[in-house]
Amino acid sequence: MKISKKVEVGLLCSRKSVTVFFVGMFIFISSMLFISNVNAEVFKATAYCSCEKCCDKDPSDKWYGITATGKRARWGTVAVDRRVIRLGSKLRIEGFPNTIFRAEDVGSAIKGNHIDVWFPSHREALKFGVQKIVVQRVRNG
Repeated sequence: MKISKKVEVGLLCSRKSVTVFFVGMFIFISSMLFISNVNAEVFKATAYCSCEKCCDKDPSDKWYGITATGKRARWGTVAVDRRVIRLGSKLRIEGFPNTIFRAEDVGSAIKGNHIDVWFPSHREALKFGVQKIVVQRVRNG
């Protein structure tokens, strides 16, 4: 059986169209699933620890070291203005490429585009100081 040139060209074009369609869909779906950075903004960043100077709680207080979400503060905890970043949100912070932070705390001085990064010691918190940094909200991962 011999296929005419027109039919043969038509089939090739059809195969190319199908291939392009599926490759396009693969890229689109992959980007929806695997692209994680959304909404990068510049924030004022300060630091705190669980000490009495930073949190006004004595170590004997049952709420010492406990965040607004009820979890114990640990590396990766940040305090946020919940009108700007929802509690529970995952964040990437410039300068800490191997850490995904979680918004688990609030503070009376944390307003607008301001985050407060938790550190395990007062010395480390003071060393961090005040910085302007890029914060990226993470959708997946």
